[in-house]
Amino acid sequence: MQSKKKKRAVPVALIVLEVIFVILFLFFTSWWFGFSYPYFDSNATQEKRIPGLASGISPQGLCTLPDGGAYEFAMSGYIGGQPSRVYLIPSDPVAANIKRVERYVSFTENGEDIKTHFGGVTCSNDYMYIASGKKIIRIALEKVLSADNAARIEIDDSFSTGFNNAYCYLFDGMLYVGEFYRPGNYETPASHHMQVGEHTNRAIVYCYTLDETREGGIADMVPTKVLSVCDQVQGIALTEYNIFLSCSYGLADSLLKAYPNKLAAAPDGTFDVDGHAVPLYTFEDGAGAQIRMPCMSEEICFKNGQLYVLFESMSQKYSFVTFTRETFIRALAPADIVADPPQEKTFWGFIPA
Repeated sequence: MQSKKKKRAVPVALIVLEVIFVILFLFFTSWWFGFSYPYFDSNATQEKRIPGLASGISPQGLCTLPDGGAYEFAMSGYIGGQPSRVYLIPSDPVAANIKRVERYVSFTENGEDIKTHFGGVTCSNDYMYIASGKKIIRIALEKVLSADNAARIEIDDSFSTGFNNAYCYLFDGMLYVGEFYRPGNYETPASHHMQVGEHTNRAIVYCYTLDETREGGIADMVPTKVLSVCDQVQGIALTEYNIFLSCSYGLADSLLKAYPNKLAAAPDGTFDVDGHAVPLYTFEDGAGAQIRMPCMSEEICFKNGQLYVLFESMSQKYSFVTFTRETFIRALAPADIVADPPQEKTFWGFIPA
């Protein structure tokens, strides 16, 4: 009698295992292949292949390099336990897509390797600026472009903003340096929190006037302007007419936001920086146009009428859990960032409720 019960128990156990397997299979299949972003994918072209992924880089920063050279973009990133890197992405589209020609450099300060989080990178015609922890480090661009692959380059100088720098961007003689806010693990000072319309902004962007004859490359340690922006900003880019923000964290959808550039107009108030009343410009969350993108968007930059977006989702650190994995820098026209884009995100072709 007991042996018959055992015989019956075996098929039941197999059925249970089969059901569990099917559930897990459907779950992971949906996770990896079920989500898509029709509007973004139909408007954002695949441009340069993201370098360094096979080496374990976590991409963070992106900027254009001066026209006419062998390299078109620079990309910053970090690798756990190793010096952070900047990769140079070739202008030649064929070379940019061949892994074996990947070229990168790392940096030293007083001879010591710099391992801080390289959150952003931006370049003028003469210098490269990198958001490195609470510092902005500066290196002569010629030293970077002429260095051997995997070279260690001593920085020229640096300056501190007083907060953790998540991104940086050069535009029209100004250096923009911003912080990232997320409750719990990426807090910002209470003085950076302000009510803007119906929302609370908890992050700021310092805008420094550039003067590359002075230490750090800026005219004054006190910023010329301060911007109040929304949470979870990973990158900023500016044109004469717009200010763009790349916003993301973890597996949630990324958002690409566009606001009118009002920095030439009268400020919305003032912000205290070490006793100095600095003109303040506020940007209300949700007030501008925006589109959804795959998770883990990082820095953005503007070139030849196109906005370029970098992603971290294919890094070795996250690629196993991300349901969209971007291996290319994507580019789209600013006009495609609209208030009500159609069919932004789908699940197996259906629009989620």
